[in-house]
Amino acid sequence: MNYINIMGTGKALPSHEVTASMIDKQCNLAEGTTLRITSLEKRYFLKDESASTLILNAIHQALDNATLKLDDIDCIIAASATMQQAIPYNGAGIHRLLKPKRNIPSFDINMTCLSALRAFDIASNLLGSYPTILIVSCDIASIGLDWSDIRTAGIFGDGATAMIVQKSTQGGIVISNFETYSEGFEYCQIEGGGSKNPPSTYSGDYNDLAMFRMDGKKLFKLSAKILPDFIHNTLRTKGLTLKDIDYIVPHQASQASLNHMVRMLKIDKNKLIDIFHNHGNQVATSIPTALHELFMTKDLKSGQRVMLVGTSAGVGLGLVVWEVP
Repeated sequence: MNYINIMGTGKALPSHEVTASMIDKQCNLAEGTTLRITSLEKRYFLKDESASTLILNAIHQALDNATLKLDDIDCIIAASATMQQAIPYNGAGIHRLLKPKRNIPSFDINMTCLSALRAFDIASNLLGSYPTILIVSCDIASIGLDWSDIRTAGIFGDGATAMIVQKSTQGGIVISNFETYSEGFEYCQIEGGGSKNPPSTYSGDYNDLAMFRMDGKKLFKLSAKILPDFIHNTLRTKGLTLKDIDYIVPHQASQASLNHMVRMLKIDKNKLIDIFHNHGNQVATSIPTALHELFMTKDLKSGQRVMLVGTSAGVGLGLVVWEVP
């Protein structure tokens, strides 16, 4: 077991609430169309503030919940799916925002929707060198959505989260497992912004390459095929089953994916943290936002097991079982 405790979490949403009805009007759709297709009642899009504001709000909330100060942080891990700009890396931008009094290290981890989960797992191996680690996720999905594809664009929301971890004397990560199924590489893409399609040599409208594209049917089919066995086989390595799990914190990919998980795995809905209906898919921010909801709404007890699980573009799978210290 990797001994790690979550000292505090924080989340921040933009102030601009966007309902399904508002999207119907924006896209000239019949009233009720967006809600029927996406099952997402409302999401929050960045409009009147900056991503930096969200990041700072989430961090300060996490520090307050952990009863810690910024000076207590020994390392910053930025765990987002998207960059605020191509260079420098996101962690340096967060460091610059915080202006720590001592020079602490920072770096990025990007596994798209599983970035925060991967960061949590990696952080558990770094606590000997950095006793208090801050993990920050912030994704502004709204800037790269193609509203001609309501099934894709309509499921996303913006947000930021922060999580502070320290070494524990009991409890921690019982199991972690990550796998990649690259046959789904093309199912979720933003093709622009890298060396594959540089704007200097692209002859078409580069805006097309800056949009998020997803083949939802193919992605859902592949995920439905590989995720159940991935979960069962991973738990089995430690002699566990889903009956040994007290709470499940999944990536909020879509309402359909969450419903499918409940149905296929025969999960007790009371164990599942489902916030999709009023947050949407917040990319890498999704899992830590749901984890924050767990901390805020449930009375966690020592020894309880929390399974954090999800998929990412690529296609990646990730699962961590954390035992409450």
